[in-house]
Amino acid sequence: MPSGHENRIDFRVYIGVALVHWKIIVLCFLYGLLGGVLYILFTPKTHEARCTVLTYRDPNLQIMPSTSPWDSYSAHVFLITNEDIKRRAAKRVAQAQTRDGATSVVREALEVELRRGRTLQATMEISTRGPDRGYCMAFLSALLAEHTNEWHSIQMEASASASRLLDQELAKLEGDITKAEDDLIEYQRLHDIARVEARGSLESRYLMALMERHSQLATELMMLESQYPLLKDAGAGVISHAGALTRDTGAVKPLPAAPEAFAEKRAAGAAEEPEAPLPPAVAEKPAAATKADTGHGWHEMRVKLSRLAQKEKSLAENLKPEHPQLRALRIEIENLQAQIDLAAEIEMNNLMDRHKAIAIQLKALREAEEKWQARNLLAGRRRAELKRIATVVDRYEDNHRTLYGRLHDLRVSSEMKAEHFRVVEPVSAPLRPVWPDLRKILLVALVLGLGAGLGLTLVVEAFNNRIQSVKDVETELGIPFLGGVPYWSRSDLESSVRPIVMEEHSMGAIEAYRALRTTILAALEKRNEKILVITSADSREGKTLTALNLAIIVAQIGKKVLLLDMDLRRGRLHRSLEIEREPGMSDVLARRIALRDVIRRTRIENLDLAPTGRHTENCADLLQSTSLADVLASVAAEYDYIFIDTSPVLRVTDATTIATQGVGAVMYVARANHTPKPLIRYSLDLLKDARMIGLIINSIETHRIGSLYYSYQYPNCAYYSCAYRYGHDYYHYSGERGPRRKRAALALTWWGRARRLRRRLRQTFLSLD
Repeated sequence: MPSGHENRIDFRVYIGVALVHWKIIVLCFLYGLLGGVLYILFTPKTHEARCTVLTYRDPNLQIMPSTSPWDSYSAHVFLITNEDIKRRAAKRVAQAQTRDGATSVVREALEVELRRGRTLQATMEISTRGPDRGYCMAFLSALLAEHTNEWHSIQMEASASASRLLDQELAKLEGDITKAEDDLIEYQRLHDIARVEARGSLESRYLMALMERHSQLATELMMLESQYPLLKDAGAGVISHAGALTRDTGAVKPLPAAPEAFAEKRAAGAAEEPEAPLPPAVAEKPAAATKADTGHGWHEMRVKLSRLAQKEKSLAENLKPEHPQLRALRIEIENLQAQIDLAAEIEMNNLMDRHKAIAIQLKALREAEEKWQARNLLAGRRRAELKRIATVVDRYEDNHRTLYGRLHDLRVSSEMKAEHFRVVEPVSAPLRPVWPDLRKILLVALVLGLGAGLGLTLVVEAFNNRIQSVKDVETELGIPFLGGVPYWSRSDLESSVRPIVMEEHSMGAIEAYRALRTTILAALEKRNEKILVITSADSREGKTLTALNLAIIVAQIGKKVLLLDMDLRRGRLHRSLEIEREPGMSDVLARRIALRDVIRRTRIENLDLAPTGRHTENCADLLQSTSLADVLASVAAEYDYIFIDTSPVLRVTDATTIATQGVGAVMYVARANHTPKPLIRYSLDLLKDARMIGLIINSIETHRIGSLYYSYQYPNCAYYSCAYRYGHDYYHYSGERGPRRKRAALALTWWGRARRLRRRLRQTFLSLD
């Protein structure tokens, strides 16, 4: 099997275990059912009284909106479950019973259970339980009356207390409002707030105008600083034009506000304020015209210079360079160029002077801005303080209006009783008690009984050390598994070992032994053996039955088979085959007769039997002093197979003696779910020198209610049918029935059952290993 399937849980095994131990499960089931019935009969009866109440607020009378449809649920629960109210309800019931002339007065306060309604959340189900149905109803009615009175008194007291608190808060708020208004008027008087507000707007506009002028001059200053490197070698015209463009760019005004801003201003009702004029000290004066030099200005000098250059060019074509007229013309050109350069330098110096003037102007504007900002900040602080005091006044007034509205709502709600507590289902109690509940108790009893039975079954199976499966044989015992024989339970087969494979109704037995014959003969042929010794650990294992039917089924295939009954103390093969017991193997071992003389032919073809012989007390001495191999050597050539039925290993030493003499191979027989594995393991240790071919598991109970378990463990036996049941105590066979009847009668007594239980416990828990 693959390793992946070794740890898989097979539920068929657990189902089979439950079916095998069905008696334990049925017994626990019946005990659980009996316990449930006794509990129902003897437990005190409990009645239940219940009612349904509705608590709600009238929406027509409710002024303040409620966040929850049932705000007072927790309060109602607390009041109804309060011990004081329950005692008062019990006292009221007792007084009513006294007035009615009751012989016995009950003053017991019952437990009350509350839960929300299933269909409507605003309903509340109230129930109470007790041994007396009438008292439960009276107690619940009295409890509702006490709760109603208590709830109304609490509501009135709460309303009065809340009204007092609200009146006190309103009086306090009125004083606070008066004080805040006085503070506001006093602040306006001390700080001349009217003039501050009037000047604040003008100062803000004036400050914005100064800031605009500051930005223009700063722009022109930055442009001049960036133009200095570019105008170093420029002419007077370039420098003049650059200065004019710089002044025009610095005089650019900011763009007006967007149309949306003007729309918002008009929507807010703000009037458009006129722009504040610039102060005269910093107002920009028109730029002075560029003065011309002593000639016609630097522009005329450039024109004159161009004409002289053309004249020089024409004279140079006709005159020599040393001509006086040409030399005078050149001197005039040089003088004119020097004047032009001087004009450029003057223009550059004018730009530098303007740069210094702008820097001085910016510094003056900055100082003026700081002073105006300080004055504007002070005015802003005064306006903010005034706004804060006005906000305090508004807040006090809002709180006063809110508290006044709450007080009004509270008084209206109290007078009109907007909250209602109404019983929608009157107090009632069914005639049938609610406890004990027949269905629940019986269901719990059945579940506990089945659970206890299954648990006990698993415990019994966990502590079961008897041989049960092929895995027990091959893994724990370490010997080959040859096959299994089903459990046969047919009538009239209890008291004798019979050749069931010869009967017409035992077709399943024939198939089982045929399969076993094939396996055993193959094992013997593999070991080159023809002698097979059949033994077991203890009595009632089925070794004699297995030896007889195996010999018959081998003889049916035409093999000559000799069957030796070496169970010298309790041999029974002669009765099964209807042959006389004496003479037999005990006489052969005592050397009173030869083996050939005790062999008898049976009614089964190809099958001979050597019976046990006369009873003797020194069987072990006979086997120890005689070589069974030498005895069998005289007839071994005449038979194909020789099967030897021996005594149990743990009862006497006969089987151990035969196995240690090296007589053939040994086959071990064990009874399923009967033989403890420690006994088998100990007996196999005694036979460790023998040539063991394997083990047969006998009496596999495939026909009972636990057949699923056994058919799963032994699938080759699942289809076998028919029946045979066997087993006797290990005593000397006798035709007298008196001692057996006495033992049966003893087994039926309690003492006999105790002895049998003690023996099973010793086999289970006090194992030999």
